[in-house]
Amino acid sequence: YTLVMGTVVVIAIFTIVFNLIVDVMYAVVDPRVRYD
Repeated sequence: YTLVMGTVVVIAIFTIVFNLIVDVMYAVVDPRVRYD
């Protein structure tokens, strides 16, 4: 179970990081995007 939990945590971290990178890329590519 420890291996499963570790895998889940790693996947969650990668997902969060990937989402942050995508958000930054969108902000760079399309400056019109604004966060309200």
